[in-house]
Amino acid sequence: MEKEKKESLPIEAFKGEILGSDAQYIIIEAETGSGKSTMVPQWYHELGFKVLVTEPLIETVRGTSEYVAELMGVRFGTTVGFRTGDARQNSPETEILFCTDGLALVREMSSGNRFDILVIDELHEWNTNQSTLEAWAWKHLQAGDSFFKKIVVLSATLDSAELSRKRDNAPVFKVPGRQYLISDRPASRDLSADVKALVGEGYDVLVFQPGEAEIKQTISDLAGCGAELIPFYGKLERHEKDRAYRSYGKPKVIVSTNSLETGRTILPSPGRKLAVVDSGMERRIELLDGIESLILAPIAKARGKQRRGRTGRVGEGVYIDHCPASTRPEYPVPEILRTRLDQTVLRLAIAGYDATELPFFHQLDVAAIANAKRSLHALGSMNENGAVTRIGKFMARLPVSVQYARMIVEAERLGVMDDVLTIVAILEQGSIRARDGKWTNLTQEESSDLLAELDVWTAAEKMSGQQMRESGIFAPAIFKAKDLRRKLVSVLPSSMRYANDPKATRLDILKACVAGMVDHLYRNEYGSYRNGGSGTRELAKESVVKNGEWVTAKPFTISGKNQRGRSFTLNLITQVSKVDPAWLVEIAPQLVKIETGLSPAYDPNQDMCISTARTNFNGQLVKEDRVQTPEHEAASQELAKWLAGQMV
Repeated sequence: MEKEKKESLPIEAFKGEILGSDAQYIIIEAETGSGKSTMVPQWYHELGFKVLVTEPLIETVRGTSEYVAELMGVRFGTTVGFRTGDARQNSPETEILFCTDGLALVREMSSGNRFDILVIDELHEWNTNQSTLEAWAWKHLQAGDSFFKKIVVLSATLDSAELSRKRDNAPVFKVPGRQYLISDRPASRDLSADVKALVGEGYDVLVFQPGEAEIKQTISDLAGCGAELIPFYGKLERHEKDRAYRSYGKPKVIVSTNSLETGRTILPSPGRKLAVVDSGMERRIELLDGIESLILAPIAKARGKQRRGRTGRVGEGVYIDHCPASTRPEYPVPEILRTRLDQTVLRLAIAGYDATELPFFHQLDVAAIANAKRSLHALGSMNENGAVTRIGKFMARLPVSVQYARMIVEAERLGVMDDVLTIVAILEQGSIRARDGKWTNLTQEESSDLLAELDVWTAAEKMSGQQMRESGIFAPAIFKAKDLRRKLVSVLPSSMRYANDPKATRLDILKACVAGMVDHLYRNEYGSYRNGGSGTRELAKESVVKNGEWVTAKPFTISGKNQRGRSFTLNLITQVSKVDPAWLVEIAPQLVKIETGLSPAYDPNQDMCISTARTNFNGQLVKEDRVQTPEHEAASQELAKWLAGQMV
C-alpha cells in the first residue's frame, strides 16, 4: 500500500532522470502536491548518501521529518530526525536530517563531511536565510572545498531558467502537480459581489486581501450573505484561526492575508467546492531610502499562481483574480533586497565572509551593504575597518535584531538585564498594545514607549486572556514574547547577571534601550522630528511621548490607499524615547566628535578670549556653547582686533 502511495505521486515519474544527473547543482520545480519534499531526500538516501534538508518554517521541519520517517517505517529520531535552533530529535545514526535554514546551524551540521547532499526546500520564498545559505553553498561547491557533493533545490514557483544560468547551466526538472480542474472566471468591478455570487452557487470561498483593515471591510460588506464569515490574519488567536479549517452547515467565506497562501489545505465543507477570490494585493516591507516601509502593492504573478493553487486540491475549483496582470512583476522581490542587511552582514563577517564576496542569486545593493556596516559601527559591533568587535560577536549569537541585541549588552553593564530582556522580547513582536488605546490607564509613562510597554507587560502578568483583551492588550503577542524571552535566557552565558541591580532605576533601563537605537536620533522641530538632513517625521498616534526635544526612535513609513481610493504616505517614528544628548557620549563614544576653539573672539565682559565648542553625534549637532579659552592660539590676535575697534 505504501508503494502504491509513492508511485501515485507525480514526481515518481522523474526519479530516474533526477538521480541519473551527474550535475553538482540540480533544480526541481515541482507544483504543490507532487511529493518533492518527502521523496527526493529518500531517493538519495537509497543510493547511500546522507542528506541534509533545510526548510524555512519550524513547523515544516517537524512535520515533514515525522512524515518521512513514517513513510520509511523507521523510528523517528534515528535514521530520520530534525534539528532547529532550540529543539532537536536526532542521533549519531541520523542519515536524513531536516533543519531550519540558518547558515550557522547548517555549517555546524555539515562540518566534518557528515552529509553528502544539501536539499534546500521551498526556495521560491527566497527569505534572507535561504538567499545566504544558497550563495554560501554554491561558492564552496565552485571552489571545490564544499562540505557537500551536490546541491538540490526544490520549489513550486521559481525563476528556474535564470537560476540555472547563474548556476553553471544546472539541469531543471519541471514536475506537474496533482490537481483537479480550476476554472478561471473574469472579475467584476466589485470583489464582494463576486464572493456573494459564488456563495449563492454553493461554494466555500477563500478571499485574499492585503491587510487587517481590508479584511474587516470585506467581512462588513458580506454581512447577510448567508455564509459563515471568518477573518484570518496574524494578530488573531489560534482558536480564531482554527475556524477556517472547520465545516459548517452553510457556505464559509475565509478572508485572509497572505498567511494562507501556503501550508495546510483548506478543505471545503462536505458537498461543496472551494473557490478563491484574489484582490491581487499585499502589504509588504520594503526599503525606501534606507527606511523600512510598509507598502501596498500588487503581488507577483508567481504569488498569484500560489494563491490559485489553494483550490483544486481535493476537487474542482474556481479562481477570480481582481488585479490586472500588466501591473505585476513575474516574481516577488526577495526579502534580502527589501529589508535591512545589518544582521546578515554581521553574521557573515563572523563566519569569515564579506557580504560583497558571496555570489547571491539576487545581487545585493552595494550602498545597502555600506549602510549596514555604518549601522553596525554605530552600535559598536564593528570597528572602522569592518572587523567584528567582542560586542558584535556576542550580539550575533542572539535571536533578535542587532539593535535589540545591543540593548541587552548595555543592560548587563547597567544592571537592568531582567527588564530589558522583557522589552526586547516585546519589541521583536512589534508591540503588545492594541490600537484601541484601552491600555493607557495601565501606565503613567510620558517619556518612553518602551517603558510604557514594560508597564503594560507588568500589568498583563496578573491578568487572564479575557482580561487582557478587555484592557487593550494583544494577548498572542504576550505569549510569543514570553517564548522569545525564555529562548534569550537559554542562549545567554550563565555568567551574566539576569536579576536587576537593586540600585538600578528606570533611567538605567531607558539608557540601555537607547544604546540600541543610537543611529536613529531625532530632534523636535515645531512638533515634527528630523534626523540630520533627512525629511521630517511624525510621532505614531499610539506613542505616549510628549514634547521631547531629542528622541531616539524607529523610523517607519506606511503607504497605501484610503477608503476613497486615494494614495497616502505616512512618515512616522515608533518606539520613541526622550533622551539627553549627554547620555549618548557615554553610550556610543565612537559616534561623538567634539570640535573646540571655533570662532574665537575677545569678550571684554570676561576679559578673555572665548570660542565655540560643538558636540556632534553621528553627524548631528547636539550641543554648542561659547566657552572661555584664554590659551587659544588666536587670543592675542583677537584682543588686538578688539582694541583696534575701540580706537575707531
